[in-house]
Amino acid sequence: MRQTILIFGGLAAAIALLFQLSKLTILSSQDSSDVFIIIAGCLFILIGFFINRFLYTKSSAKVISPDSNSTDYRADLSKQEHRVLLLMADGLSNMEIANSLFISESTVKTHVSRVLGKLNAKRRTEAVKIGRDLGII
Repeated sequence: MRQTILIFGGLAAAIALLFQLSKLTILSSQDSSDVFIIIAGCLFILIGFFINRFLYTKSSAKVISPDSNSTDYRADLSKQEHRVLLLMADGLSNMEIANSLFISESTVKTHVSRVLGKLNAKRRTEAVKIGRDLGII
C-alpha cells in the first residue's frame, strides 16, 4: 500500500513539474494550455493504469487452485498453522485445538485467520476442503 501511494505521489509531483515547465515553453500560450492539460491527464491515467496492473498481477499471481503443486502451499503454512488446519479438519473447536496444542484460544484464532487468508478461504469448512484438494491434509 505504501509503495502504491509513493508511486502515485511521485506521478503527481511529475505532473506538477510538467505544468511548471510548460509555463517556460513556447506552448504556454492560452490556446495550447487546455491541450496540454488534457494530454497530461491522459498520460497520468495511462501510467497509473499500467503501474497498477503490473503491481497487482504480481501480487495476485499466487491464486490457489487444486491443480497446482501442493508443496508450495504447504511451505506457505507454518508448522503450527498446518497443525491447526489438521485439527480443524478433525472438527475440533478453537478451545479444543488450544487444549490439544497447549496454546491460548486467541492464538488459535490468529492461526485460523492466517490459514483462511493463506488458503483464500472464507470459512473453516472451505479451508479444510481446499486443504484436502491440495493434498496438505
